[in-house]
Amino acid sequence: MTESRHAAAGDIQVAQPAGGIHPSVGWKPALRVAVLTAAVATISLLHTMTTPSHAGEHAVYEYLYYLPIIAAAAWYGPWGGILTAVVVSMAYLPFVERTWSHNAPFVASQYGQILAYHMVGGSVGYLLRRQRRLTEQYWSAAAALEVRNRELEASYGKLRHAERLAALGEIAAGLAHELRNPITAISAAMEILGRNAKEGTPEAEFGGVARKELTRLNALLDEFLSFARPRPAQLRPTPIGPILDHVAALLQNEARLRDIALTVEPSADGEFVVDGGQLTQVLLNVVLNGIQATPARGAVTIHRDDTREHVALFVDDEGAGIAPDTLQRVFDPFFTTKPRGTGLGLAVAQRIVVAHGGTITLEPRAPRGTRVVIRLPRRPAVRPGESHGPEAPA
Repeated sequence: MTESRHAAAGDIQVAQPAGGIHPSVGWKPALRVAVLTAAVATISLLHTMTTPSHAGEHAVYEYLYYLPIIAAAAWYGPWGGILTAVVVSMAYLPFVERTWSHNAPFVASQYGQILAYHMVGGSVGYLLRRQRRLTEQYWSAAAALEVRNRELEASYGKLRHAERLAALGEIAAGLAHELRNPITAISAAMEILGRNAKEGTPEAEFGGVARKELTRLNALLDEFLSFARPRPAQLRPTPIGPILDHVAALLQNEARLRDIALTVEPSADGEFVVDGGQLTQVLLNVVLNGIQATPARGAVTIHRDDTREHVALFVDDEGAGIAPDTLQRVFDPFFTTKPRGTGLGLAVAQRIVVAHGGTITLEPRAPRGTRVVIRLPRRPAVRPGESHGPEAPA
């Protein structure tokens, strides 16, 4: 038989072979007492109903007494076995004295048998209790080991993911570097050609389109480089309130064009040790995503809820929300649900927040929309003014 055991560490379910009958498992206490009482009474009744001339049967009955004694020892430990042996003695001794009083050696041997009952009850109960404790320790250790194995597997998976991201970052950095020079040259050439083209001609029109696309391509390369070669965070005491107001001012026109109300809820301000420029970049990405996800006449709200250990920033939108399977991938590089998105905005934002020792998560809102939660520690991992984060390769 097996029983399910929930380990305290991680509530891992472990199939545990029963190492003896445990008082908390199996029959109810009242039923056990009834079974033990019935067994002792039945064996004693068999002694009484069997004539003394049937010595072989009486010997069998004597050994049958061990069954309730051992069962009580297994159920209730050494004292349960000893107590049952006492009850057996009280039931058996009067019959021995009454039936075989003329045979003193035989009566003495029965006293020895009764002593054996007590020794077996106590020793079996002790051994079973010890074995049960050892079994419980074993399964607790097995559950803890299972937790450590899962943590190790998760750490290994994160390490492999980080290695892939590092390789991808190097490729992206090299590609962006190789593309930057020809794009610069093409942009300069298009600028010269645009000066010679007459306004209103197809040359001027297509030249303008080309210059816009080159500008967009340059912005895309900037995103690649931000992801591949992040700038170390310069941690300094910085008031966050002005940063929130600045982000709202930069994106207010975008929100107005989409007929969306963008607001920053006022709160008590204080200085926190952050890189103001990088935090602005994070909030611009997150708030712009919220604006683009929210339908017309909706609202995007920025607010905060500080604790003793962290400053928490919330960006709430009223979009359609994010599917559970998508929610697991939103911070993966190059994953996007936008037709023309690069999938790097949230990946870069997460890298910046983690470099600050914080976390960024997405949560569904009721009845619709998404909440982005950014938590930053009040106390920096390094002294203010020092670099924090991966150094940009030369």
